Amino acid sequence: MPACTFISSTLLFIALFSHTAAFAQAPAPAANAPVANGAPPASIPKKEEPGLFDQSTPYLEYGDFNVNEDDDADTMYFQYGRFFGVSLGLGYENATGNRGNLYQPAFPRFDLKVHYWFDFQLAMNLGIFFASHSYESSGIHTVKLIGYGVDLKYYFDVKNSSAVLSFSNPFIIGGVGSISKTETTATSANPDVDSTFSVNAGAGLEFPISYKKTYFILEGRYHTQNFTDTNETKFQSSKGINDLSGGFFTFMAHILFTW
Repeated sequence: MPACTFISSTLLFIALFSHTAAFAQAPAPAANAPVANGAPPASIPKKEEPGLFDQSTPYLEYGDFNVNEDDDADTMYFQYGRFFGVSLGLGYENATGNRGNLYQPAFPRFDLKVHYWFDFQLAMNLGIFFASHSYESSGIHTVKLIGYGVDLKYYFDVKNSSAVLSFSNPFIIGGVGSISKTETTATSANPDVDSTFSVNAGAGLEFPISYKKTYFILEGRYHTQNFTDTNETKFQSSKGINDLSGGFFTFMAHILFTW
């Protein structure tokens, strides 16, 4: 009886071992092999990690800094803009305040300027001017003014405005410089010479005569200065003028030649 039990157990172990070995040697089913109902199994996509430069962040996105717009503006300026110019001006200058109560207006006043344009709206001027005033006090006194300085001029963008405003090309202007005053009389051999710092500001209109070649400018400005005789009271008793405070107002017309 024990022998029969041992033989039965041995045969069962051999059968199980053979079945396990056969299952291990069987080939695995193909990925696209049909299942029992005839439909292929769904494929599972492989997740790919994005590369460093495939990510979209504010730090990795490239910006062209409006290069195309800047290039277009430069092209327009080089095609239609002005670069250099020279102007000759003729106009009227009058003192203001107490000094205006003493001085006679200067006409004509002469201006000579060199112009440089940075772009369509901003320009710089280098200029010199000459004017001659006079007044009467125990004889005729002649006051000659010579000044030079640098200005910045800003043109308003009026391309979308009315035709009249676009044609007049309005601008504002401001500058700094120096004014020298030389006062002489017929009875004095030694002229009185004085120089001072000056600041000015104003506005004007610029009309084209020949496009990109010739322009006509109308300009008004106010000039401030502080000569050494500003606080003098020597005209108080004779003319009722307490001091010589005051600036100068100018109204000029220019012919501008550009290239």
